[in-house]
Amino acid sequence: MMHKIYLSLLLTSFTYAQTVNFEQALNFTFKNNKDLKKQKLDIEVANLNIEKVNSISYGKLSFEEQINRTNHAGYVFNSKLSSREASFNDFGASEFDPNNLGVIAEDLNNPEDRNNFNTKLNYDIPLFTGFKLSNQKEILKLQKKANEVKYNLDKRQLSYEVLKAYNQAVLAKEFIKTTKKAKESIAFIVKSANAFYKEGLVTKIDVKQAQVHELNINTKNLESENKFQLALAYLKFLTSKNEINDVEKLKYIKIKYSNFNVLYENALKNADELRMQDINIKAKKKNIEISKAEYYPTVYSHLEYGFNDDKLTLDSKKDYYNAVLGLKYTIFDNTRDVDMQKSQIQYKKSLFDYEKLKDAIKLQLQKALLDLEIKEKILKEREETLVLANDIYKQSQLMYKNHLIAMTDLLQQEANLRNTKTQLIAAKYEKSLALAKINLISGNSFLSNNTILKVIK
Repeated sequence: MMHKIYLSLLLTSFTYAQTVNFEQALNFTFKNNKDLKKQKLDIEVANLNIEKVNSISYGKLSFEEQINRTNHAGYVFNSKLSSREASFNDFGASEFDPNNLGVIAEDLNNPEDRNNFNTKLNYDIPLFTGFKLSNQKEILKLQKKANEVKYNLDKRQLSYEVLKAYNQAVLAKEFIKTTKKAKESIAFIVKSANAFYKEGLVTKIDVKQAQVHELNINTKNLESENKFQLALAYLKFLTSKNEINDVEKLKYIKIKYSNFNVLYENALKNADELRMQDINIKAKKKNIEISKAEYYPTVYSHLEYGFNDDKLTLDSKKDYYNAVLGLKYTIFDNTRDVDMQKSQIQYKKSLFDYEKLKDAIKLQLQKALLDLEIKEKILKEREETLVLANDIYKQSQLMYKNHLIAMTDLLQQEANLRNTKTQLIAAKYEKSLALAKINLISGNSFLSNNTILKVIK
């Protein structure tokens, strides 16, 4: 029974295991990443904010029902008057004495308790706000655009992170291959040392040295496998794809050639950071217009239609309407000038930030290109070093067989060869990151084939 369960789990694991290339990993990330999904929701909220301002322009229609019971003289008389029921007796006519005008009118001052039902529809609409609403709407449109640009920026930055994680997994996988080849090589050395020892050609120390070296390589192999699993774990986290169990080859961003000025112009054209700053400038300029709105009058309207009675009614004899057209104009308020100046200062600051960001992109691009240049030189040297290290190791094996060098010398050359291979793999990884960094600064998609321009001196 346990055997069947284990076999079922093994088959299930095999079925869902997945080897991915960089493009697949990136597409999984774009589809599943929770931060990107949150950013899309921010775009939806921005759309709703625009709809809200549009709704304010249409005005607000509300239904209101007020029910009260009181013996307050003023309220009672007002409710009777509002329902068109006031009589002369409500003024105290029955108690009127022309010879004694100081008599208190009991009917007026101490009325009986009364219910009052006020049923009404209200419609309030701003007719003119000094262009405040229209400018606010434009700012909200800019905010929506900023959220869309932020979404693209987050995608690019996430692309760079996925490339790092993916290539890190490839790097760890290559380390595993290197240590496995080293294990095969050292196993042959151990076997040769045992054979030489049996023939009395070497001492026992040679065998033990080879065995110690073999154990150290086993440790390196375990470390490499652990690094591979850690790299895969991070890639699974980014892609939200737990089925990933292997990766394909190292990803290099394809390039085309141009001069630095063209590359910089492309960076300025594509950089989402600059787009966001440009949107910020426009928003700051709109804030100045909103500040100017305080210098204009505001015009508003209130329309009311309802029924008033001592009971709930829709009787046309009890209805009323009230139409209000209002205008408000501030004659003096020195805070308006202060707010206006503050808005203008914020606008000027945003212009400086834009120029500073352009300079920062130029500097980042220069540094990234210099970094790529040195990484390419290092990679070339590592490739040349590997050829030499491989020749030296082969020659050392031959010399050991002829008893011209000690076991320690042979093992040292094997370690040198293995370290050189490791350094070459690391150099390839560093070059891939340097290319990706230029791509990130240039504001290009990581899924495009010709997204990075390489400088020709």
